[in-house]
Amino acid sequence: MKFKRPSLFSVLICLGVVLVVLIIIFVIMSSTSKKINGDESEMSKIDSIEGDQNVVLDSDGNKVNSSKETLSQKNVDGFIFDSFEIYFKSGVSTITFEIYNPENEDKNLGEYELKVLDEYDNIVGRVVDNAGIIEGLQRKEVSLQLKGDISNLENIQINKIVYEEI
Repeated sequence: MKFKRPSLFSVLICLGVVLVVLIIIFVIMSSTSKKINGDESEMSKIDSIEGDQNVVLDSDGNKVNSSKETLSQKNVDGFIFDSFEIYFKSGVSTITFEIYNPENEDKNLGEYELKVLDEYDNIVGRVVDNAGIIEGLQRKEVSLQLKGDISNLENIQINKIVYEEI
């Protein structure tokens, strides 16, 4: 049996398909690595809050939020948000907190929004996160980073995001 030699056009088509597949794989891999590495360009940008009435400096000179309203426990859809720490260091604000499921069974919190409020209760910015399922009687630690100085925020408002069917 004799094989027919493929035409130049067929070879070019095959090479084109392979090249497109490799480019798609490269794009997917690079976008995944940015999310894993916490690339700053992927960070949410938020307006800075002027002033320092709710700020203390730690031993390293970082600005730390001291607002009683911000640091207070918040209840959202049966979950408890507490242990808040907000600080500003090297151009990035970090908000850390814990979400506690006080029930015996696993529950899905899903997506929630965190609104940053200034002293006049104006919304300075908003961050959306997905907590997913939290096991019964367990805590989940969360750390969110934002470009901008929000260390002087007055309060944080947290709401569960509910999507309605159309």
